[in-house]
Amino acid sequence: MKNQKSKIHPVKSARGGAKQFDRVKNKKSSGVTLFELIIVLAVFMFVLGAVFTIFISIIESQRGILQEQEFLNQMSYATEYISRMIKLAQKDATGSCLGSLKKGYYYVLTHYDAVTGFHNGIKFLRNDKICQEFFLDTDKILKEIKNISASQNILSQKFTLKYVRFIINGDKALSGASENDSVQPRVTMAIDALFQFSSSQQERIIQTTVSQKNLNSQ
Repeated sequence: MKNQKSKIHPVKSARGGAKQFDRVKNKKSSGVTLFELIIVLAVFMFVLGAVFTIFISIIESQRGILQEQEFLNQMSYATEYISRMIKLAQKDATGSCLGSLKKGYYYVLTHYDAVTGFHNGIKFLRNDKICQEFFLDTDKILKEIKNISASQNILSQKFTLKYVRFIINGDKALSGASENDSVQPRVTMAIDALFQFSSSQQERIIQTTVSQKNLNSQ
């Protein structure tokens, strides 16, 4: 009989197997390290800060748009209202509105500013016999007076007016328009205003020219 060689199988020690098992177990149960947690928190705070900044920017932009819209609405109302009243001017034949020295005048410019050389107001007699004046007061608020009543604000005090100017027939030197003029009187009104847009101030200059509704005939 041939001698059969017995196969010898290597036997793993119980101690070595236990160590290998412990290493595998430790890898599976190690969890999140402190460094990884810090990284996650840093990324989260960065994203949160970016979202918060965008949110604040949107709110500020929306607020600025609303403020500008309110400003434009009020300026539109003021210019349209003043223009409509200026068109109603008629000749003051007796001087009851514009004064005895201004008989026969349609418009008289008031509140002369010696520094700029412009007039900040205009006065006239309407065709319904109401004596009306528009002017920029010393408190920088656009106001009106009807007959002898107290002055009334036309624009909100939230808006700062740098100037309000009235010019007749494009000539800065003219202080009024009378029946003796050879041209139909035209009144140009310019308003320079500041309003708050978000966190900064914006400036707008609005100008319009209107003419008397009725023809200037003697």
